[in-house]
Amino acid sequence: MRLHHIGKVVEDINESVRYYMNTFGLKSMGEAVIDPVQKVEVVFIEMGSGNDVTVELIRPVSKDSPVTEFLKQGGGLHHLCFEVEDIHKSIEEFKKKDALVLGIPVPGKGHQDRLTVWLYTSKKELVELVENASENI
Repeated sequence: MRLHHIGKVVEDINESVRYYMNTFGLKSMGEAVIDPVQKVEVVFIEMGSGNDVTVELIRPVSKDSPVTEFLKQGGGLHHLCFEVEDIHKSIEEFKKKDALVLGIPVPGKGHQDRLTVWLYTSKKELVELVENASENI
């Protein structure tokens, strides 16, 4: 398991990309995409070290998006995402550690349709798991 990205909920994707570019000299890793399952628009920002950890900027595109209420409370740091070799095995390992799994693995648009799942750890930290690309081929 390795840290894949840090999720941040924002009100305006374009403004946030400009902020990271102007403040830190970072750049987006592509165009923003809409994830119809999560009802969000997402874009990833390089952190200046190649394909290492990125920042995912997330904007709700619907009132019933899972992050709409979070944005109303000010947004900001939302979750940590870890890349795993086998998402089903990882889910079982987290369950043994008293994690609450929020649904079943589904293809994530922001992750090239790799399987993703959400969970709360025993300390109520929101975590996303994304399966390694080689496992989905």
